Amino acid sequence: MRNILSGAVALFALFATPAFAAEQVVRLEVGGLTCPSCSFIVGSSLKSLESVVIEDFAEGENPSEGLYTVRFDDKITSTDALIAVIEENGYPAALLEGPMNGEGS
Repeated sequence: MRNILSGAVALFALFATPAFAAEQVVRLEVGGLTCPSCSFIVGSSLKSLESVVIEDFAEGENPSEGLYTVRFDDKITSTDALIAVIEENGYPAALLEGPMNGEGS
């Protein structure tokens, strides 16, 4: 009986352990930022998504473009949702490929 109980406890622990979400950090290039309120609107849109944190913002080579570095939980939201919420406000957005190493480019 003791072995059955031990096995049941072990199985319960195995299946009861929550799956850990993977935190993602991505860079998004956003266009159409013609004034300070544009950046505010995009930032507010991104932060309206659960788990999203804007890590950094940098102006692009073109003054109307910006580069957002965003951290989020991929079990809660997705890169498609990030882009969609920006585009819903009329700003073009694209996911920039490449590793995120904290060095900015």
